[in-house]
Amino acid sequence: MSSDAGGAPGARGTAGAARGHTDRAAQFMPFAALTGFYDLVREQERTREPRREVGEERAEEISSALSSLRRGDLVRVTHYADDAYVTREGIVARIETDLRILQVVRTRIRFDDLWEVVRLDS
Repeated sequence: MSSDAGGAPGARGTAGAARGHTDRAAQFMPFAALTGFYDLVREQERTREPRREVGEERAEEISSALSSLRRGDLVRVTHYADDAYVTREGIVARIETDLRILQVVRTRIRFDDLWEVVRLDS
């Protein structure tokens, strides 16, 4: 009699074990019956607002804040995006003065869309 379990009833080889784990993992995967539904709900929750006019005083504040920023600074930025004002906090990744773009982490923001820039680390 052989000690090989390959032919024994109920024994699994390595292929059977891998398939068993995969099948078992699949039963715990989230079921997304309404693909895109939650994105649509979030979009409906967003309050649309008109773009505010940037006055001369605010423009000077933004310009002053931008001139003091350096790559790696932690900032809080309020800017206009997708018909609403959004506030983000993050690290300044890039300041492109010639293109008039501030990049916070991966978000590229045009200078014309800025409403407020606050440096958080002093």
